[in-house]
Amino acid sequence: MALRINTNVAALSAHKNMIKNDNSLSASLEKLSSGLRINKAADDASGMAIADSLKSQGLGLGQAIRNANDGISMVQTADGALEESINIVNTIKTKSIQAAQDGQTTDSRKAIQADINKLMQELDVIAKTTSFNGQKLLSGAFTDKKFQVGAYSGETVGVSIGSSESTKTGHLTTAILKSDAVNGGEVRMTIQSSLQATTVALQSVTLAYDNEAQHGIGALADAINKVANVTGVTAQTDVSVSSTGAVGAGTTGSDFAVNGIAIGAVEISANDSNGALVNSINQKSDQHGVTASVDAAGMLTLTSTDGRAIQVTGNTSTVLAGSNMSTFGQ
Repeated sequence: MALRINTNVAALSAHKNMIKNDNSLSASLEKLSSGLRINKAADDASGMAIADSLKSQGLGLGQAIRNANDGISMVQTADGALEESINIVNTIKTKSIQAAQDGQTTDSRKAIQADINKLMQELDVIAKTTSFNGQKLLSGAFTDKKFQVGAYSGETVGVSIGSSESTKTGHLTTAILKSDAVNGGEVRMTIQSSLQATTVALQSVTLAYDNEAQHGIGALADAINKVANVTGVTAQTDVSVSSTGAVGAGTTGSDFAVNGIAIGAVEISANDSNGALVNSINQKSDQHGVTASVDAAGMLTLTSTDGRAIQVTGNTSTVLAGSNMSTFGQ
């Protein structure tokens, strides 16, 4: 039995071209119907990768815009509450001025104070209840918050809102720290800030009468001020000492010294009218860091220029009778 294969080359060629044209037509119709030049990786592999990257970035930016709008809404909520708090504070100020004038009786002032107490309570209610999406905004807990406002890492905006409670608004507290140590020593200090809710241990400072600025109370103030942005606490120093009486006439001993720098024997008039005492001390201020002055009553005042301790030694019993002119300051 013979095997026969019937072949029509022309028909096969026509069929092949028809399929090719059909695929081309389908691709063209796909582009026309979708409006896209690239519909699949086969159309343009590199272009498809770029398009996917841009699409991802666009989606990220869209969400970032929504995040920013949420942040704006949150800040506007806090702003509206703070505006009401400001109105209450202005009312409190008005009532305080009203109570300050002497035309008010004790009873009327008590009534005004009762109103102020109620207003203070309203301030606290606003601070404790203002919230956005369950987060308290004015209680002091909304600090160091980040809003993602970009499509990539690090594209954030930071927001911190302090407490608007009556006990934490508009208060300035001062205190004086004075060293009672006779010979100095090591000072260790920890600052706990209720406003910032932080506790910071300061670098220890050694106080000593050694004519060194780093061993004076000024160094302690510097240690406090270095972390002021964290604690909200700042420090200033006053290292000065005044005689208990007017400067007497006489001569200081040859061992008279300020911070270990020899001044020597100085002949002084009553109230230092000849300026000998002040001049002899100030001539060596660059060495011992202390300046001297005498007021109209003849009282001598020594002031440290850089926060170092002041120590006066030697025989000054005639000139500065009964005065202890050594101090670490405050």
